[in-house]
Amino acid sequence: MAIKCLQLSMKQLLLLLAVATCSYLIIGKSVMPTRLKTTKPRDILSIKQQQQQQHQQNTVNKKSPIISNEKTKGDEESVLELVKNDHEIVLERIRLPDIIDMQRNGTSATVIVDMGDKPLAEDIPLFDELKSRLLKNRSNDLKKICSESEDNRKLIGQLPQAVLLITNLKEAEVQKHYPYLEPGGHWKPEDCTTEHKLAVIIPFRDRQTHLTRLIDFLIPVLKRQQLDFRFIVTEQYGNDLFNKGRIMNAAFRLAERLNVSCVIFHDVDMFPQDDRNFYGCPPTPRHIGAFVSNLGYQLWYKEIVGGVLAISMDDYRTVNGYSNMYWGWGGEDDDMGKRIMAENLTIERPDVTTGRFTMLKHVKRKRVAPKLIHKLLDEAETRYRIDGLNVTSWKILKITLRPLYYHIYVDVGKPPSEWV
Repeated sequence: MAIKCLQLSMKQLLLLLAVATCSYLIIGKSVMPTRLKTTKPRDILSIKQQQQQQHQQNTVNKKSPIISNEKTKGDEESVLELVKNDHEIVLERIRLPDIIDMQRNGTSATVIVDMGDKPLAEDIPLFDELKSRLLKNRSNDLKKICSESEDNRKLIGQLPQAVLLITNLKEAEVQKHYPYLEPGGHWKPEDCTTEHKLAVIIPFRDRQTHLTRLIDFLIPVLKRQQLDFRFIVTEQYGNDLFNKGRIMNAAFRLAERLNVSCVIFHDVDMFPQDDRNFYGCPPTPRHIGAFVSNLGYQLWYKEIVGGVLAISMDDYRTVNGYSNMYWGWGGEDDDMGKRIMAENLTIERPDVTTGRFTMLKHVKRKRVAPKLIHKLLDEAETRYRIDGLNVTSWKILKITLRPLYYHIYVDVGKPPSEWV
């Protein structure tokens, strides 16, 4: 009996306590000074929630949304990316934005972020930091788009060729010439925004003096063209017969990892004579090195794409990359031209004036098995879907990030007996 009385008393006590609390809140709210209301973190966030509710109501009533004075980037992807990459711990502290709205008016934009029903006071500085980072990204968005035409005033036209006579240039010297390069030979403009990122892929074997001269020569050209570029040097491991197609397919896989928009396959002995020959990412495969000195600056046949070829990542996948079946020197470039034409892709070329290239003199290698090469070329249009990027007949043994380029060693396997 005593226990029941005690329980009844406890219930009555709790009821009285609840009534007293409600009375205190009602009376206290009406007499609380206004200045105290604006100092609580909870109320600061309530303003954000009110803006959000107002925006939703305006949307229903087809009114213009509230535009804040903060010039921030209203992009869901950017917010999520910042939270993901730079604030891993935030994933535990803040709910990801479930309402992000943007209304552009000139350079103005508003970002409304729902922090949840019970945000923590210590999360407010973190939210402000996130907002400041968005402001910084917004300033990058306001940059003009880099010029991609011959009207670019930074271009000089015909390039001096005397520098090609230098034969003892070292990588350390080239690095000193361009101290602003990031590892991998990466550079991008600071005063404008590029629409694409590209990788210059250089197939390489036993031509170190050519390699250093080429990179030293190309950097100022690509820089004047305001491109976001980096270099990949792909080298075959061992001393067996060269397979250019395989090492270029391997380099393309690395380029995919670098998230570039296009690749430029560039022979190590090819030097442009005019910087108005654009190296940027083309809408369709572009034969940049169309008119070469040792060929009399003539275009000898329509499917020729050797020397320097720019191609988007999607187009390269469409044609299934380079053939893996050509050993020794020659054949794989003409095979690529046939693949491009088989997919009804247009081969774009510069005009004969700006599209001229100088090919450095070197010991010309003879084709190992010309009959096999001609046979493969005759079958190129029917074989390209099963021979190329979709067949991994190579293995990357080593990737080195050097100051001027990414360097990869590729094992291409042994050539078939008929090629030896």
